[in-house]
Amino acid sequence: MKRKIKREFLNSVDLPLFVELGEGPRKYIWDIIDELNLSSVYIIAGRTSYEVAGRKIAERINEFITGTHFVKEGGMDEVKKLTVDLVYHDIDCVMGIGGGKVLDVAKVFSSELNVPFISVPTVASHDGIASPIASFKEDGKPVSVTAKPPTAVIADLIILKHSPIRLLKSGYGDLISNTVAVKDWHLSKEVTGEDYNEISASMAALPAKLMLDSAEKLDFRNLAHLEMLVRGLILSGVAISIAGSSRPASGSEHRFSHALDYLGYSNATHGEKVALGSIIMEYLHEKHYGNGDWERIRFSLERIQAPTTAKEVGLTKEQILEALMLAKKIRRKRYSILEDVNPDKEDFEVVLTKTGIV
Repeated sequence: MKRKIKREFLNSVDLPLFVELGEGPRKYIWDIIDELNLSSVYIIAGRTSYEVAGRKIAERINEFITGTHFVKEGGMDEVKKLTVDLVYHDIDCVMGIGGGKVLDVAKVFSSELNVPFISVPTVASHDGIASPIASFKEDGKPVSVTAKPPTAVIADLIILKHSPIRLLKSGYGDLISNTVAVKDWHLSKEVTGEDYNEISASMAALPAKLMLDSAEKLDFRNLAHLEMLVRGLILSGVAISIAGSSRPASGSEHRFSHALDYLGYSNATHGEKVALGSIIMEYLHEKHYGNGDWERIRFSLERIQAPTTAKEVGLTKEQILEALMLAKKIRRKRYSILEDVNPDKEDFEVVLTKTGIV
């Protein structure tokens, strides 16, 4: 019998055309605008990020700027208002300058207008800097919106180096969580026959492995180490675009994070929550399939002084257990180790104790 060969790529995949990563890459903005033949750029920024990076960019490309919006609450309501107010304005590109909330508003707004989006991150706290996924909250609950990925990513390592160290550690947590996400995706392929893209999976998993391998010597104030993190987050975002879903970067560990958000527990960052979830889900993969190494994940987080216990992220044992039980009910169509093992509350209690989370 002939084995059916699946194409690894769709006929058309939106990917960044330009990635400028280094010290002072803003000087290339003019070249990118010229290459894309742009004439009217609309800037979306945060107040602080505009002062940190936006003002100098605006001065450099002043003749092309058609307006500036400072993000307030973020979310779809703000995007809708922007779209209504500016739909008839002459805008052929949206540039987002800031952190996750700013970039999410910018990427969805650019998709609504069907114009290119230029991502200029001022923090590196998650892979949203290059992904087509935006995360908002509606009525206090997390909502994911699919948009177009950025046409260009301009990441200035000098600016990122001076961002809060906690947010850089959060980016590390988000990136290494790909380890679990890809295992879940591959497990689903084996059990349910779900489509699995090897290129996308490798693009997400290899940077995560590199970060884990480098944990002993990582220093996020070192530009070479920071570049490794940021490049990994960009590749993770691109992997999502190639897969056509967040599968390579969002598995059972993200479902745990979403559950915490739904319940309104913890003021931990996204990366801190998925990193904690990664320890738990990696333990399940290791125990049941022998293909995990939860101690390695925990050690790497300890090495960079990121949270590895419930107490460090402001959670009680009962809150974590409640979130884990809820995680089993979130995105159930995405087969993962949670569906495969189907752990109950007592099973989770054992995991939390064995891993030292509680």
